[in-house]
Amino acid sequence: MRTTHAQALMSTTQESDQTKKRLWITVIVIAVFSSLIIFLLYKNLSDEDQLRRSQVQEMRQEINELTSSIKALSKTKRALTKSRDSLQQNVDYIWPMRSLVYNAKLRDKVLADLELKPGDACRLKADSSIVVITDVIVGGNQYTYFVNYRARNKKGESNDYSPFELEPLKKKSEE
Repeated sequence: MRTTHAQALMSTTQESDQTKKRLWITVIVIAVFSSLIIFLLYKNLSDEDQLRRSQVQEMRQEINELTSSIKALSKTKRALTKSRDSLQQNVDYIWPMRSLVYNAKLRDKVLADLELKPGDACRLKADSSIVVITDVIVGGNQYTYFVNYRARNKKGESNDYSPFELEPLKKKSEE
């Protein structure tokens, strides 16, 4: 019995040694895996932290560039505002006379296309008397306009005539 008891005791100690070895191996494997997982998490977190820091640094550089751009644009805006204000003073002065300016431009444009100009002598078709054109009168609105000549006769009287009532004098070289 002793041998069986001794054998049983030996087999129990061998089994307990094997279970202890398995337990130690399991503990060591778990420790290695957990340290590996912790290492990988730490490395991943440090890489993310480094990436975040580089992104923050890039953003700061971009913010600095944008700030300098804003300062430059602010200076440009200030200069434009100053010149606009000085031009606005001129426009404010001329603005009430805009219709007068428009009419003068229209008059000059029409006058460029006319055959008779102020200072020209011409003949009235009605009675063949000679008159001198003193002014061109242009009027109307954005849809229609009219042209009349103001002319002075030999007596010094001024009258308005339409372009159809006047004809240019023939020059002596043409006769």
